[in-house]
Amino acid sequence: MMETLAVGPIVFLAPLALLALIGLPILWLVLRATPPQPVTIELPSLALLDGLIPEQETPAKTPWWIILLRMAAVLLIILGLANPVWSPNRADTTSSQNDVVVLIESDWVAAPNWSAYRNAALNILSSLDNDQQIRLIPTTTPSVERAFQSPTTPLEAKAKLRALRPSSWRVNTDEIITALGEVDLSGVDVYWVTSGIKQDDHEGLNEVLSSASSVSVVIRDDQETVAIIALSASPKGPVLSLVRSQTGSETTLPVSAFDERSRSVVSAEAVFDRDQAVTTVTFEAPDDVQAQIRSFRVLRSSSAAGVWFWQGSSRARRVGILSSTNDVQPLLSDAYYVRKALSPFATLFEGDLETLFDQDLGAIILTDVGRLNETDEAALSTWVEEGGVLIRFAGPRLAAQSDTLLPVTLRRASRAFDSALSWDDPQQLDRFPDASPFALTEITSEVSVRRQVLAQPEADLPAKTWARLTDGTPIVTADRLGDGRIVLFHVTASPDWSDLPLSGVFVDMLRQITLPARELNTATQLAETSLSPVMWLDGFGDPIAPSGDAKPLEPLDALSVEPSKDYPSGLYRSGAVSFPLNAGQRVEFERVSSWPSSFSVMTESAGLRRQLGGWLLGGGAVLLLIDLIVALAIAGSLTSLFRRKAARKALGLVATVFIAVSTLATSDAQTLSSSDDGPKAALGLQFAYLETDDRELNRRAAAGLRGLSLTLFRRTTVEPVLPAGISFDALDINLYPFLLILMPDEGLDFSEDEKAALSDYMANGGAVLIDTRQGGRIGGRNTVDPRLVELVQGLDLPPLERVSDEHVLTRAFYLLDDFRGKYAGRPLWVETNATSADGTPKGDGISTLFLTDADMATAWAVDDRNQYLYSVDGGERGREMARRSGVNIIMYILTGNYKEDQVHLPSLLERLGEDPPDGRGLDLRPDRNGGDE
Repeated sequence: MMETLAVGPIVFLAPLALLALIGLPILWLVLRATPPQPVTIELPSLALLDGLIPEQETPAKTPWWIILLRMAAVLLIILGLANPVWSPNRADTTSSQNDVVVLIESDWVAAPNWSAYRNAALNILSSLDNDQQIRLIPTTTPSVERAFQSPTTPLEAKAKLRALRPSSWRVNTDEIITALGEVDLSGVDVYWVTSGIKQDDHEGLNEVLSSASSVSVVIRDDQETVAIIALSASPKGPVLSLVRSQTGSETTLPVSAFDERSRSVVSAEAVFDRDQAVTTVTFEAPDDVQAQIRSFRVLRSSSAAGVWFWQGSSRARRVGILSSTNDVQPLLSDAYYVRKALSPFATLFEGDLETLFDQDLGAIILTDVGRLNETDEAALSTWVEEGGVLIRFAGPRLAAQSDTLLPVTLRRASRAFDSALSWDDPQQLDRFPDASPFALTEITSEVSVRRQVLAQPEADLPAKTWARLTDGTPIVTADRLGDGRIVLFHVTASPDWSDLPLSGVFVDMLRQITLPARELNTATQLAETSLSPVMWLDGFGDPIAPSGDAKPLEPLDALSVEPSKDYPSGLYRSGAVSFPLNAGQRVEFERVSSWPSSFSVMTESAGLRRQLGGWLLGGGAVLLLIDLIVALAIAGSLTSLFRRKAARKALGLVATVFIAVSTLATSDAQTLSSSDDGPKAALGLQFAYLETDDRELNRRAAAGLRGLSLTLFRRTTVEPVLPAGISFDALDINLYPFLLILMPDEGLDFSEDEKAALSDYMANGGAVLIDTRQGGRIGGRNTVDPRLVELVQGLDLPPLERVSDEHVLTRAFYLLDDFRGKYAGRPLWVETNATSADGTPKGDGISTLFLTDADMATAWAVDDRNQYLYSVDGGERGREMARRSGVNIIMYILTGNYKEDQVHLPSLLERLGEDPPDGRGLDLRPDRNGGDE
């Protein structure tokens, strides 16, 4: 290993270079030396020069500040060549010779700060000797022992680190403790890059690491981690519970629900107060929308725990209860306990059968109904055969007489355990059979049954039994009828016969069996098949394909297993049965409050080891350049240098490169932030939006135009500044080439003066986009919101037409099939032939009015950090097409119809004697001809 030298927090990895410092005094004497005294020769002709004052004087000796400048330059170069490293946490000069272990947490908790994690580890590796043995150990690596037994060089470790991505499971603490506990760490320096969040057996890991020569803890928690920890159902819609890793600031996060095609179907916002670590968000959506939801995602949290797959048993239900006409004491009725158990997750309806059939229910519950009349029995039988779930509870009436809508044949009368003539004690609820939909339900308390109705022994009775008592008698039976199910509880829905209605198990059982019959039928297969992974998530929450050696998930372990290297979070499936394994389930964030005294804790990047050699060498080069300029100035050559043409070109090239580098270093956000308001908008390109009384809508419009401006800045030569909010009475309205008008939910009503101002604005070349944001709720593709018709009345407008596939707008910049926003498949209406109401051409034939209901601003909207705020139908692909739609509209407005000739390309080809492809006009859209955009 290379010898090192430590001076305080600075370690010199090449200390032999410091021997050159011995030459500094010699250099000082050389620089101070003056040339030898010149020989004096008297010439008579020199008398003519007497009395002349020289314009330039050469000093007799070198000025002291020039000597100091040159000495400083040489000193910096020598120190730089000694390869110094800033290492404030190195306690001794010999520890740099030790082997190094870089322990980097690579679970989903680290995903939001992954760049900071990786940079911290790269800084550590860059400060090490190239000959040192490095063991890079990600905490979620499949084999910690193998990683420890495979040392590498810092260069190889950097390559592995750059390719490393966080995983969708938590830190494998036990395996790390086992692997590190089998080796001698006394001569090892450990660097632990962590989030500061406690893991399982955190104290045990600290104890193992304490035996190392030194332990440096690098905490990186710049961005908070947000996880979805639970999902429940309510009559209004699904309710998500979220937890964050940091408090102390108010945070609002957008959360979206997606269907099976990854299209956003509904969005909501999760709000954390300043000191709030856990919050809930409710998605208020109709039942038909809830039926489409398959997953949820926190949009600003790039973490696997920010994704939640919606399991069928947590969905909201529509359940009907056949009302009883003799409930004199409602609190003592069977229906009361059923209502209490179902109310947290189901929408309940009560009434007679005719009323319930009209409610599109998934399940109907009958509490102690003995014999149904023939009409009701036939109607219920038909409803079940078509896919309904009928749930019945026993009682005195059903024990006395019954009908045929039962899963099993019952014995007359009931079996009592608590009567005076009974020798049996009350029975307990036994473990649920493996083939039961309750198989994954945990029995948390004892449930005593004092009375029940018995089923007649039959050959298929065990297959129909979903729950039984400890003596083996069925307590819940079920059977199929057509596409539906009939389920019977052999006890009452009240506590008269058992303690079941008073237990939490009762709620869980009703949660399972009130699923639609299709899902209930597949749930009964869950315990009979192994579930193979069909999709995994990485630590960022992005879907990835399962590996070839992926292990199937045993269904009986499904509720108890947590995401791990063997079972990463994602979707597991067998046939029609799907089971999601969510990364955030049962997660709690607890920060480490104290570390062992022997650990060096660094919470800032300044505490990391950093190489200083490059900075010192660069500083020395700058000082030498300054010395050169000073020398030229003293010699009088600097002025003549600027007079030379080649020198001026060289200096101009240097200035150009400097300006270009400065421009590249400036972010898009900083460029857009240099906007000017009011009349100063004439100095730059600025878009505007109409301010309304709805402040939230104004913020959405501003965010939408900001996102559109940023897209234009990045992809085109158009460089707009931040948008401005204006009103029609603004004197400078004509300075804005594009005006966005978002219609509030209650609509807009322009006055005559405002309509006149809007007409003048469009007549002077301004373009207006009016968006009602109604999506597909107002009709088909050729339907216009009637509020728009009323809004544009009184404006100088020709008839409107829907943009067709041949309109120049479809090829103004991108090649598009339609114009999208948050919603897809919506029409864009423009002026027909872009003429005035009197038929004369309007401007250069460009439409100045654009009408849509696709909610484009929502798809464009970004915040101050340029992060998208809202979800879009079709996911990122849909958002990309919305951005392209906005770019085409702006380019069409700014550049006119110079691409109009492309529409007539087939005719031009025919005149040139060329046949259009396939005997038709040339279609420039990539998905029509197989080309690429």
